Amino acid sequence: MFVDHYNGWIKSRLAGINKYIPETVFQSKTLLELGSGHGHIGNAFHTLGATVTSSDARKEYMEDINNTYPHLQTLLIDGDTNHIPFKYDIIVHWGLLYHLREIENHLEDVSKNCDILFLETEVCDSDKDDFYILTHESGFDQAFNSKGIRPSQSYVENVLSKNGFSFRCIQDPILNSCFHIYDWKLENTGSWRHGMRRFWICWKNVDSPICAGL
Repeated sequence: MFVDHYNGWIKSRLAGINKYIPETVFQSKTLLELGSGHGHIGNAFHTLGATVTSSDARKEYMEDINNTYPHLQTLLIDGDTNHIPFKYDIIVHWGLLYHLREIENHLEDVSKNCDILFLETEVCDSDKDDFYILTHESGFDQAFNSKGIRPSQSYVENVLSKNGFSFRCIQDPILNSCFHIYDWKLENTGSWRHGMRRFWICWKNVDSPICAGL
């Protein structure tokens, strides 16, 4: 099980969702969580009324979800090599993007298979829309294929725009937890450190899901 900083981090991101997204957005909607780990986040969206499918590249995580949360559906998806096989109303994409080899083909696939996207990732400190840092990773919570990417915020947003998404980057301290920081200030150093993150609410072909007045 993921322990240590994970529990607080799950709660802070869900607090952001509760602040910015009306609960009615989830009711009777189909939702896919990519990079689900043990399924705790997917189960939280189930309690909001969504029909949830949890997916990860690691088969053992899918087996754990089947045992712990049998009301969730599961799919084995490697974001580097597999396409999403079905369309969903909502995709939750937290803590996965920077563990992939590249983001452009993957986000194109994501864009074809949802109307609302909650995207969260570690990023690097650059304002260039073509800047990223490649990494080599190992560990149970790191890149499945050992290669990761730390894109700039502008790079992610450029890819989102190319794929027809409108979006809002949420830099609210309600999301912060332990060393995971979302309201850090851009200094354009061209570097990255663990916990330097951004969070987007994205939509296409539907109205903005963000609460009125926020």
